[in-house]
Amino acid sequence: MTALLQVTLSDRPQLLPEVAAWYFAQWGHHVPGRTLADECERLEVFLQPDALPMLLIAMQGDRPVAAAQLKFHEREERPERLHWLGGVYVDATQRGKGIAEALIADLMARAASEGVREVYLQTEADDGGLYRRLGWEPLESIQHAGGFPVRIMVRRLSPP
Repeated sequence: MTALLQVTLSDRPQLLPEVAAWYFAQWGHHVPGRTLADECERLEVFLQPDALPMLLIAMQGDRPVAAAQLKFHEREERPERLHWLGGVYVDATQRGKGIAEALIADLMARAASEGVREVYLQTEADDGGLYRRLGWEPLESIQHAGGFPVRIMVRRLSPP
């Protein structure tokens, strides 16, 4: 994989509409009534500089090719689980090149440096797929709001 520049959405706010369009096309259909404008508004929380939550974007030259988020409280019914990995998206033409792994590794290093010790995620892959290979452990299977099952996983981080 060629080295890609990784930037935060807070450093490149002009990329918000493009990232929102990716997310809306990939997952927006799961939420009845959600619009692209709603997705843009949801991402505004990631515009604060040098703080969590954080949205990290992989850039190939001046073109964004992937994104991933470190956010708070993905699942309202699990308020004790504070930090979540989410929104891991790689442009279809760039998949299979290790970009998601690089973004996730960078986010986990940043999370550890902020004192985060556990990061959760939810995935439709019951076996954990990529996330299991990257150190996440399965916790439980639950129903997503869209009516399909998701696997909840956790990764414990070490201090830097």
